[in-house]
Formats: sequence, C-alpha cells, structure tokens
Amino acid sequence: MDDRFEPLRNRLREIRDRLDPDEKAYFGPLIENFSGGTSEFQRIMRDLGKFGAKISDGSKFEVYRQVQHLFEDANRKK
Repeated sequence: MDDRFEPLRNRLREIRDRLDPDEKAYFGPLIENFSGGTSEFQRIMRDLGKFGAKISDGSKFEVYRQVQHLFEDANRKK
C-alpha cells in the first residue's frame, strides 16, 4: 500500500462513516484497496456523487475539491 495516499484514504474513511451500512460495505473496499490509479479515483469520485448530501453537512462540492486536492498532492509526491 502506498503511504502517499494515506491522507486521501483517511478523508474517504471519514466520508464512509457518514453512509448507510450497505453503502459502507460497498465503499469501504474501494478505499482500502485503493492503489492510486486514476481509474480507481474516478470511480470513487463518481460514487461520491451518487451518495450526494450524505458526504457532508455543508457543501458537497467542497468535499469533492478536498478529495481531488488530496489525490493530486499524493501524485506530486511520486
């Protein structure tokens, strides 16, 4: 597992904890098995869109930006 992506995984775990049990069961493995691939990240972002307002008490677009920046920061550390 690549440690550069741990801040991203931690943020995604926080989001996962806000979801329904079925959604947690689906989303959890995506987080834990995330290897840093762009296609994996795109799937995670698409799923965040499906979860909608559950991912935040505030702006879901702010959450999308945070997650995107964490992914980009990890890729810069290569």
